[in-house]
Amino acid sequence: MLMQPRSGTLNNPSTTINTESTWLLVRGLYRQQRHWEAFPSQLALQLNSQVLCCDIAGTGLQWQATTPISITGIMRRLRNAFRQQHPHVSYPIRLLGISMGGMICSEWAKHFPNEIQRMVFINTSFKQFSPLYQRLKPYNITTLIKILCSSPLAQEQAILTMTSHTQHRQLHSHQMLAQRWCEYAQQQPVSRNNALRQLYAASRFSQPVNAPIESILLLASTRDQLVDVRCSTAIAKKWQCPIHYHPTAGHDLPLDDGNWVCQKIADWLTE
Repeated sequence: MLMQPRSGTLNNPSTTINTESTWLLVRGLYRQQRHWEAFPSQLALQLNSQVLCCDIAGTGLQWQATTPISITGIMRRLRNAFRQQHPHVSYPIRLLGISMGGMICSEWAKHFPNEIQRMVFINTSFKQFSPLYQRLKPYNITTLIKILCSSPLAQEQAILTMTSHTQHRQLHSHQMLAQRWCEYAQQQPVSRNNALRQLYAASRFSQPVNAPIESILLLASTRDQLVDVRCSTAIAKKWQCPIHYHPTAGHDLPLDDGNWVCQKIADWLTE
């Protein structure tokens, strides 16, 4: 999936998309590329870059595939799918991953560092840097179990409430978005087996003490109800990476304040 600046911007030579600067966006647990909503277009406009999305095995366009039980396996499948779908992309590329997506991006850079120029992690966590009760706040365990046993609409309503602070304050917007996500789930469902395999892979993932590449930015939500913000802080301290904190957004930071995310990335690129 390719996101470009909206109509009108390409008529001006000064706003031609920089296809030498390609971003790949990677989602987290149970999510597919459509859950980015407007964010890829926002990022493409802000950075004047090519922004691409690709689903991990078991989600979205890959919903019929079986999810590997390790982050390494998930990464390799994603990398192969991306290279097949976009054979003309110039390397190195830039990666942005949210939650488990950050783990996948980190693993890609560890195994293929020459392919990755920069990375942005949003509300992610690593096993060796943070305890389990911070990586998944305990009161969410019951909710996650209920989600796996609920109807598609109930699942999406619960996920949205758990991951967004902006949307559930706006009842009408919350209901419309949950309904749209329900349609995604009905069209390309994540099986219970694949959901558990993703959760297992994420829970076991750990990274080396040293960062896989030098240029990494962390963005974190202080009011994240799913993953403790201290997980991002721990990575930033261990790897000596810059980090910015959003004071009000939830776990799905690009959904709650995509403009803030885009601006922080743009500022970082010009430092």
